[in-house]
Amino acid sequence: MRVVALTSIPPRLPHLRPTLASILGQRPRPDRVLLCLPRRYRRFPGPVTPPTLPAGVELLWSDEDLGPATKALAPARALAGTEAVLVYCDDDWIYGPGWLAALTEGPETAVRAGAGFSAEALRRRPDRPPDGETDVAMGFAGVAIRPGMLPPLAEDIPPEAWAVDDVWLSGVFAAEGLPILLRPAARAACTARVLPGPELQRSCVGGLTRAEANFAAAAAVHRRFGVWPPR
Repeated sequence: MRVVALTSIPPRLPHLRPTLASILGQRPRPDRVLLCLPRRYRRFPGPVTPPTLPAGVELLWSDEDLGPATKALAPARALAGTEAVLVYCDDDWIYGPGWLAALTEGPETAVRAGAGFSAEALRRRPDRPPDGETDVAMGFAGVAIRPGMLPPLAEDIPPEAWAVDDVWLSGVFAAEGLPILLRPAARAACTARVLPGPELQRSCVGGLTRAEANFAAAAAVHRRFGVWPPR
């Protein structure tokens, strides 16, 4: 069973249909598509009103706002103990034909990512298995995992990593000794969209810019798990 999951924020909820349609249009079609939303947002006060979802998309509530990592952690919890392949991705991209097939190609014992980068970009030394091809799996191009690759400890996110899901989740993969394999054909099928609301790449969250948060999250990963030592 192949499950695709994503999350979003209130300003973007009315604008998700093109992204969802691109996921539903994959061939072969995913068995399930999950929109994962917290019942309360940290950054947006008030009740959460989910959008009307197209046929084939399910709403998955999370009792806690786990930041952008909600798209991976909430479905990993919901699918625990199953044989599902979980693909998490972002809400501000269009996923063209062949994206899902390319992303899920290869061994299910590895993390498969459409795009990634080395820990050296975070001023850290790579700490990957011999068959690993990168250190940080980037969610925008899609990441394919088995639910058990994100154990419960992954939900204990340090404050400085809350907004930096790619670094935090990849740190968990490194701690679990999981190789990350790149699937460039999946990245080639991705086209960016411009959606309303704050963009995390340019936002200041918790007093940190995105670049500062990346470095702080990598340091938190090292303190927590011992991987990615300083260069």
